Amino acid sequence: MQDYYETLQVHPKADAESIRAAYARLSARYDPSKLEGAADELQALARQRRDEIERAYAVIGDATRRANYNAELADLAPVPAAAPPPGPLTIDDDDSLDYSPLPPAARQERGEGFNAQPSVSRNVRATDTVRGRATARTASGRLPTWLVPVLIVAVATFTIVLLTLFSTMPGAPAPAAGQTGPQTFDPSAPTMAPTTSLAEVANQFEGQIVVAKQVANDDPKNPKAWVEFGNILYDSVVVLHERLPGGDPAFQSAYVERMPRWLEAANAYEKAIALEPTNAVARADMAASLCYYGQGINDQSYLQKGIVAAEQAMKDQPQEGRALLSAGICYALASPPQTSKALEQWQKLIVLPNADPSLVFQARQLIQQYGR
Repeated sequence: MQDYYETLQVHPKADAESIRAAYARLSARYDPSKLEGAADELQALARQRRDEIERAYAVIGDATRRANYNAELADLAPVPAAAPPPGPLTIDDDDSLDYSPLPPAARQERGEGFNAQPSVSRNVRATDTVRGRATARTASGRLPTWLVPVLIVAVATFTIVLLTLFSTMPGAPAPAAGQTGPQTFDPSAPTMAPTTSLAEVANQFEGQIVVAKQVANDDPKNPKAWVEFGNILYDSVVVLHERLPGGDPAFQSAYVERMPRWLEAANAYEKAIALEPTNAVARADMAASLCYYGQGINDQSYLQKGIVAAEQAMKDQPQEGRALLSAGICYALASPPQTSKALEQWQKLIVLPNADPSLVFQARQLIQQYGR
């Protein structure tokens, strides 16, 4: 059964006005006129996506049909096998959810079974959030009892997923234990085919997106909250983009469906920059998001905005590796491609002192791809 709420990217408890706004926004994004000149496959997938949006709105945009649809969803919902958590709160109570930002995926996949919405006591709140770390304390100042095991599981899962990703990326060498500094790249290394299914790739970030959006909306003056929201949106679509060279129609269709998230991520980063104008990392990620979106819908205006943002990030922090990486991506995706400028930025990145090894690895991959 199709999830019409997912199709319109709204919460099942969204009011009628929110549903109408979501429908209008998505319809505009998949307007056929915006894909003129794009590949026939992309145009066909966009038309399919627009048809799905129309069907979804026809149901949940009508009060009577929505009530019937909700009843059908309730009938299909599985009965929980485990007993509910102790105390008066349950996972069905919105107030029992921990809306503090989750650690970002950092362009990596979450492990299977990752809990995106842990149930906690009402007196737990987020007090310290930075990129890559979110902590919570109780009103008394003590760490909650669930935090330590959650952190242990999260670290172990992240390590496993990171090693798996590096071993399955085309041309990636097996990471050595204790390796630090710039990664070496061996073009002759064997390639291993990813085994992750489409459902696992496409749906792993959905719960996190809901939570991160709620946090950002609840604390709109917090630039870190907007950065976290942008990071999760970015991660949710980049994992599909990375699989496009495989030519799998299912991944291509899923990518077209989620392509507007590039723009949503760029908007989130833009809000963070408005609050923190010198944040070169957020500006660089906004640049990459705009350029990927512009390439996807064949609109050079977004690519030009991305190039301007990337160049500003490099100006603000010339030694910021992510600014160099994003600038190169935007130059390479431009029409006509500015390949020599792209290679120049990536070459600068790989010789940066103390550069992030993961950024160096990406730069080497891109140099091999575009330097032929």
